[in-house]
Amino acid sequence: MKNIPYDDLEMFMDWTKTKSELKFNPQSRTFPIIPNCIYWAYMGCNIGSEEGKHRPVLITRTYPNSPTVTVLPLTTQRLNDGKQYHVDLEKQNSTVLVEQLRVIDILRIDKPMRKNGLIVSITEKDWKAIDYQVRREYLLTPLPKNQQNNTESK
Repeated sequence: MKNIPYDDLEMFMDWTKTKSELKFNPQSRTFPIIPNCIYWAYMGCNIGSEEGKHRPVLITRTYPNSPTVTVLPLTTQRLNDGKQYHVDLEKQNSTVLVEQLRVIDILRIDKPMRKNGLIVSITEKDWKAIDYQVRREYLLTPLPKNQQNNTESK
C-alpha cells in the first residue's frame, strides 16, 4: 500500500463532515439564485485538478424549483495567464475557469457575493467573453465520416 498523504486525507475528512452538514442540516436560503451572478459555494475536496474548496462561482443556469444549478468556478485572485478557457473578469479580481463547468446541488451555495449590499454580477463584456469560451469549449466535435457510417449501420 502506498503512503497516504495525511494532509490530503485530513482535507477529505473535513469535506466529508461539511458535506454531511450540508445534506442533513440544510440552511434555509434567504437570497435568490440569479443567473450571471456570483455566489460562494462549497465545491468539495476533489480529485486531481478539479476545483474544490469554498470558492466563488458564477451561476450560468438555474430553473425555478430546481434542486441544481450549473456553475463556473472562479479563482479568488485573477490569473492573467492568457489561457483561452480562462476569462479574467473586468470588475472582479477573479478568473472564470470555463473548463471546470459543473452542475451542483443548490445546498452547496452558501451565500451571494455582495458589493455595496448588492449581489455581484458580471458585466456585458464578461458575459460575451464567457459565452464565447463556453460555446467553444463545450460544442461537440463533428464525427469523422467513417465513424458516422459505423454508427448508422448499427
